[in-house]
Amino acid sequence: MTLDPSSMATIPRHQIVVSSSYGFDETLQRLRDAIAAAELWIIHEIDPQALLWKGGISTIRLRQLLWFHPRYMARLLLTDPGAVPEAPFKFVVSEQSAGVTVCALNPVLVFSPYPRLFGLAQELFDATERMLETVSTMPVSGGDI
Repeated sequence: MTLDPSSMATIPRHQIVVSSSYGFDETLQRLRDAIAAAELWIIHEIDPQALLWKGGISTIRLRQLLWFHPRYMARLLLTDPGAVPEAPFKFVVSEQSAGVTVCALNPVLVFSPYPRLFGLAQELFDATERMLETVSTMPVSGGDI
C-alpha cells in the first residue's frame, strides 16, 4: 500500500508550519545543527517512514526530531510538574511534491494552561523560532499570544 497525503493539512493554532528553503536531508541536518547550537539535546529521532515501511506501507519522506534539555525539565518539575507531559518538543520534517515542510508546536500555546510557565514558554518559543529560521525565510509568529 502507498500513502500519498496530498490533501491540504489542517494546521491547528498551536502548531507552527514553515516551508523549508532546502531539501529534506539538508533541512534535517540544519535542524540538528540548530538544536546543538542552542545548547539543546536531540532526545530521539523517529523515522515514521521506516516504521510504515516495516508494516508494508510506503509513504512520503518523514522524520521527527524530539528535542529538549534537562535544565528545562528541572524548571518544569520545580515550577509546575503537571506540565511534564508536554515535553519534549519536536520538529516534524516532511517532503511532498510541493517541497519540504517543518512543523513544530508553539511552546507559548502548549504551556498556556500553566500560567507560572509563561517565561519558560517564551524562552522555548524564541529558541524554536531561531531554529526554524535556519531552514526557512518564512516569519514565525505567535510568541506574544
